[in-house]
Amino acid sequence: MRKTKQYILCGLLLCSLLVIPSAQADDQGVLANLAACKDFGFSTEEDFVTRGPMPADGNPIISDGDLLGPNHAVCARNAELLAPWKVQADLGLDAVDIVSVDLSLVSFSTELDDPAGRFTAGDLLATNGAAIPNIVLLKKFQINHDMGLDGLQFIGPVQGIIDFLNRAAVISRAQWLANPGLLFELLQTFKVDIWISTESTELRAAVFSILDGDLLSVGTGTIVVHQADLLPLAVPAGLPARGVDFGLDAVAASRNGDIRTLRFSTEILYRKEPSFTDGDVLKKGDGIEYLNGALVAPFEPYARFLGLDALHINLPPTATRLGYLPYVLKTAR
Repeated sequence: MRKTKQYILCGLLLCSLLVIPSAQADDQGVLANLAACKDFGFSTEEDFVTRGPMPADGNPIISDGDLLGPNHAVCARNAELLAPWKVQADLGLDAVDIVSVDLSLVSFSTELDDPAGRFTAGDLLATNGAAIPNIVLLKKFQINHDMGLDGLQFIGPVQGIIDFLNRAAVISRAQWLANPGLLFELLQTFKVDIWISTESTELRAAVFSILDGDLLSVGTGTIVVHQADLLPLAVPAGLPARGVDFGLDAVAASRNGDIRTLRFSTEILYRKEPSFTDGDVLKKGDGIEYLNGALVAPFEPYARFLGLDALHINLPPTATRLGYLPYVLKTAR
């Protein structure tokens, strides 16, 4: 969920540091604690101070741009994720997919545009320096403006995703924009797809209307799951028939693309039964799986509800209730 923040660039020296060339794959750093998020990782919508065990870097302030994991783990600071671009400001973490722990390869989107103009909050980024413009991701939907990027899940063999991102890392923004078809050639070559949700709604799209609560396939230009099919029938989800677009703020699914494995969060809460918040992890058509309060409880924050913006789960290939996480998430509100 995009939020408004203000940045003051302190003088020409700082500006010059921000204006650097496009990132290259060899700028990729080692995310020393990424393994703590191998099975489960997330970001919150709000910054907070942890009263739990001190993070390894000695900073108790947890940003909405940090990647968090089980048992009060800080798996990666926002600056670590953005290391290829050497960004000085915290830009948030709006979507995430941990592709390879061993390679420190994480794909993600930010909540804010790059101050130096090298990418937007709608672009797909990766820790190896890849940056795919949002307008290119939406090319098959015949949408010619940035709609943001809220949810993200790569589908396909892990090695294919790695190879795709490594190839993408050496393609400049200008090259993507000049030849958007290159994206779809690479997706076909490496046999992968990218599932996303957008920040905004486009009811007048050339192909069909797109809600920010729909799950989209970049590779095929189709809707993988409509908003109406994500939530239980008792929830009035979907336009226009059922009345409300609850949004799709975070997404996780198995790599084989079985939609029955979908976990997600919404942009807005629902107070009637079956109730849920926009920080809970939901299971497709089946209500709450993990409560937001339980997700953040190990950090001992001052507030119980901090929202959920990005989500990664190492899901099995078939639909099942999860039971392998190393801590208890389902607790009373």
